[in-house]
Amino acid sequence: MTTEPEYADPQRYIELVAFEGSWRDLFWNRDFLALMARRLRFGEVGRALDVGCGAGHWGRALLPHLPSGATLAGVDREEAFLAMARESGDPERTEYVVGTAERLPFPDASFDLVTCQLVMIHLADPALALREMRRVLRPGGVLLMAEPDNRAGNIALLGGEPRPSDQDFALLFELLLRTERGKSALGEGDQSIGGRLPGLAVAAGLDEVVAYTNDRCISLHPPYERGDMKVAMEQERSWYAQQVSVLCGSRADNWRFYQAAQGTRDDFDRGWQAVERWMDSVQESIAARTYHAARGFVMYLVAGRNPG
Repeated sequence: MTTEPEYADPQRYIELVAFEGSWRDLFWNRDFLALMARRLRFGEVGRALDVGCGAGHWGRALLPHLPSGATLAGVDREEAFLAMARESGDPERTEYVVGTAERLPFPDASFDLVTCQLVMIHLADPALALREMRRVLRPGGVLLMAEPDNRAGNIALLGGEPRPSDQDFALLFELLLRTERGKSALGEGDQSIGGRLPGLAVAAGLDEVVAYTNDRCISLHPPYERGDMKVAMEQERSWYAQQVSVLCGSRADNWRFYQAAQGTRDDFDRGWQAVERWMDSVQESIAARTYHAARGFVMYLVAGRNPG
């Protein structure tokens, strides 16, 4: 297996994180986002920034909940992702530029809303990124982060039927915990950062800090005829064919992380075999029309206001 991170190849990363297709549309219920927009007073937003925007999914999800005259900027380090965002975005209301969360290419106090989705989990220094996002936020503006606690979410994901054996559950979580430590050791982020965001927001100097959990489940149950279920199953079949798990990503990246946390190859192989057994059981029981799971995932929305 390669020692290079999967994200080093932009096209491979596009496959791994499902930038193409509609799988990411399953993250949010539109009425839930409308509720968040009311609570956070999106009606006051004239200019918004989506940090680490990738192919632009999060910004497109929020834009209908902003005033009709509001504009959205997106920033990402990878031009290939920005090209996808431009192709799907409204050219009258959106612009996309190269930059990083740690060094945003905008003047101080440029935006009424600064937001990110699935970005803080990848950063070596989330506090630095928070300070930079606050820098470009106008006094009274809102900073909104949508980030998961994948450790908790994986417990929920494994709770469907069939469930892994107790032995495999233990192997799975030893693997997941060690790879989480390895990812952090490599400076590639914290997979469970969502639960720490309120404290980080307060430490960054934000006021009126609030936290919510997403109301969405990517559920599966027979006869699997609903459109969202078909999207989820198609995406997971594609990952499955590439030894990629909805639990934890690709085998190659997991081995990188496991090594960085001083794990042995034999122990990794035992853990990954448990991942494969779980993936096999899900795919086989879907084919037999017996698999069912609520599949709740723990996604936090944490917001605060810039006191100026």
